[in-house]
Amino acid sequence: MTKMKRFYLIILLLLAPCISLQLLAQKVEIAVAGSWVEIPAQQTQGELKPGWKIVDYQMKSRLTHYLFGGHATQLADGNQPALRVTPGEKEVLVDYALIRLKHYKSYRKLPKAKLMENIYMRLEPKDFNVRAEDDAFVCQPHQPLAPGEYILVCLTQKPIGELGDFLVFPFSVMKD
Repeated sequence: MTKMKRFYLIILLLLAPCISLQLLAQKVEIAVAGSWVEIPAQQTQGELKPGWKIVDYQMKSRLTHYLFGGHATQLADGNQPALRVTPGEKEVLVDYALIRLKHYKSYRKLPKAKLMENIYMRLEPKDFNVRAEDDAFVCQPHQPLAPGEYILVCLTQKPIGELGDFLVFPFSVMKD
């Protein structure tokens, strides 16, 4: 009996960090038809496009980040979507920003390779109506958003992989 208790205790201790990370993870929801719907996180896919070559020197290689699919799976109600953001353990609300993507037939693309080079709107009171709700913040833009594809991204996140991909929360805004 004591061997069985030790076995379960060891399993519990091994799984505890995974369980606690899952509970403290960031979460983003959007208001759709009067209820909150979670926006699933997606990882961007980076592509390094080679530039031109002179003798043995490679010049002007360009990094591009894509999200595959013509549109996001989540559609916002109207052009002033309400977003409920539950920040991660070491994040604050102003670490999050809204970026408009370039839309193509079968994919969406970040305008610039580095997050900080893109034109973005931080979730700050000067641009958004912000109110606290339990352990989350509800944010709604003051000005209507232009129709298109958007992502909500944490600007302080560490890049993923060799090409520096990001974890983003995509959604679409359609014409009213």
